[in-house]
Amino acid sequence: MNVCSLTIAPVQCNYGLISFSNLICVQITMANGFNKISQHFTCDICQDRYKQPKILDCVHSFCQACLEEYYTGRYKDAPKIPCPVCQHETILPDTRIQGLKTNFHLMGIIEDVSKEETVAHSGDESKCHKHKGEEKWFYCETCQELICRACTVLDHCKPNHQYIDRGKASLKYKQSLKDVFLDFNTDIKGLEQSLAASSAAQQKFTKKVNKTIKAVQERAAKLRAEITTQEKTLLNKIDQIQQDGNRVYDEHQKSISTMLEGKQHMLEMAKDVTNTPSECDFLSLYPIITDDFKYLKSKTPPRSDIELSCPSFTPGQWTGAISLGKLEEDKWEMCCGFGKRGKGPGAFDGAWGITATPPGEIAVADFSNKRVVICSNEGQPKESIPLQSYPRDIAAIHNLDNQLVVVDDTKYVKVFDKKNKLAFQFPTVPQSEVDKTEVNLWSVAVRKDGTILVGDVERMVWTEHRPTDGQLLHTVPVQTPPYFLAVDHCTERVVVCGVGKQKVDVAASDGETRSIIEPTIDGKPARCCRGVCCDGSGIYITVCNELGTGHIHHYDLDGVFLSCLVQYLRTPCGITFTSDGQLAISEPYSVKMYQRESFVI
Repeated sequence: MNVCSLTIAPVQCNYGLISFSNLICVQITMANGFNKISQHFTCDICQDRYKQPKILDCVHSFCQACLEEYYTGRYKDAPKIPCPVCQHETILPDTRIQGLKTNFHLMGIIEDVSKEETVAHSGDESKCHKHKGEEKWFYCETCQELICRACTVLDHCKPNHQYIDRGKASLKYKQSLKDVFLDFNTDIKGLEQSLAASSAAQQKFTKKVNKTIKAVQERAAKLRAEITTQEKTLLNKIDQIQQDGNRVYDEHQKSISTMLEGKQHMLEMAKDVTNTPSECDFLSLYPIITDDFKYLKSKTPPRSDIELSCPSFTPGQWTGAISLGKLEEDKWEMCCGFGKRGKGPGAFDGAWGITATPPGEIAVADFSNKRVVICSNEGQPKESIPLQSYPRDIAAIHNLDNQLVVVDDTKYVKVFDKKNKLAFQFPTVPQSEVDKTEVNLWSVAVRKDGTILVGDVERMVWTEHRPTDGQLLHTVPVQTPPYFLAVDHCTERVVVCGVGKQKVDVAASDGETRSIIEPTIDGKPARCCRGVCCDGSGIYITVCNELGTGHIHHYDLDGVFLSCLVQYLRTPCGITFTSDGQLAISEPYSVKMYQRESFVI
């Protein structure tokens, strides 16, 4: 079985483990005294200030010498090294510890702090150290340092340096920080909401697990109680049979014993009479003894082979072993597939983009056939929209008009109404710039409010447009060619995927990359990432290497790998969720439908 995993490349800067908030703390403590900041620049192994810090994949940093000693002492010659703090493994280069990346940024910060410490201990910070006795009344914005009047003439003179009064500078930069605070507070609230959502999901998960455990225990207890009841009933019956049998055997043995004792006594007495010397006595007793012998002889002895019926146990009729029940999990199984290579109804030639349309239908951008194909979720052809161009991607606006948005190899995005007639079309640049601007439109997605997003791989942007008339609202730069786009309606994050790239960007609504997904197949980077879609549970991506190796991967909204849903697809392209929760996947000449089913584990 293929093993699917991923590597998430954080986009925020890390200095060892010194975050932005740590750096703010550092600046504050520098103002109050350098004796409190050493903890931010301390190696967790030697508990001393970093020396030649090396950074691991988990972004923890340690002194090179400390890592050398740690590696040699515990993991010598191993190809990987676990982080001493979080145990995350880092694959070592051929030169082992020496070949790890040096955290030059952290080294620079430590050098700056050391210089500041030296300056701080040398005298009053408000006095200029170059020009004795001069007060630092100005702030050089070019060099970002306080300067005195002499400095403005000698070392920080205009126009190469820009400086202002330190009071104005203080007010200006305090306000700039306050502006940062607002944005930062928004991020914090978002993280708090994510944390709360994760915690709530974990509580819900734990509750379900406990409920399942309780159900298993209750079922087992019920079966044990039923079996115990049947056991007691059977044992009581067996005990009664045993008592009755023992009573019969006791009576039988008593009868035999009585007869045995009588005959033994008679035999002894007859022997005594026979041995008497008196003939008169013998003959007088002989008739009596003879009659007694005849009487005892005439009595039929009890059967010696008496054997009562003994109870046996026959197990109940079972269709199988006793079963407490089953554990089940959901898996995605193909429920239907349709399409073939061709031009007629039910055929495709370059099926690329795909979207779900109400009610219970899907629309496919049939590239080489220059049309949009609309069919039922079961594959029954419904309608075809002929085009004069090559359609690349398609998205549905879930409004009263149930509009379809199509991007093709032209400069105009086309919007069709619920009767599949062209309602209007619009460019992705101002009308005055259409003829002189090169565009290459490949993808389209729709926000929850209907805003249309169009991916332009030529200009490396996505553009946002009003759904009523296509008016341009925003142009947002991206880092990855936007061959496929998807929007998560819960967080408004935009997922950007490039066909020939080995990564997928998860960006905020302003285009800032929040996380990078790097899918792998069998532990190696996937060669190609293609279609993307989102639902409330995360991000779904089609990835593949060569033909027949296509996967569908599921990630959470932060880009963390959750599971591989489908394997061994031929060449997956677009992906979407239908109105009834099925996954629809387009391949060049077909569409495959998958649904979630429960399987016993």
